[in-house]
Amino acid sequence: MKQFDLDNDPKIDSGFRIPENYFEQFEAKIISQLPDREVKVISLFKTRKFWFSSVAAVFVIGLFTTMYLNNIKTENISTEDYLACATTISTEDIIDNLSDDDITAIEESLDLYDQDTKNYAKEYLY
Repeated sequence: MKQFDLDNDPKIDSGFRIPENYFEQFEAKIISQLPDREVKVISLFKTRKFWFSSVAAVFVIGLFTTMYLNNIKTENISTEDYLACATTISTEDIIDNLSDDDITAIEESLDLYDQDTKNYAKEYLY
């Protein structure tokens, strides 16, 4: 096979030619061929603005409604109803809902300080 040297061998003419100043005049030529009507631009944000604000309003209303209903439920419930409905009651919940009068009434009903209990406490605990 014959060696081929691009720098020293004569160039082959392809037959394709570009007219002079073709690229300088190309933009002006294309613009002159376009029709002179105004292009209507549709903004994506304006068409969806209504939907974005609607979703945000529903989210805010749902959030505040949930907070308001939770607030009403916890303020208007009585201690007896809360204790009857609660499945897990912590010591802190009981402490928060009992007053000094309630504690005194419980102590009297249980009779924790009878004579036998005092004797047992003196004998074994002190």
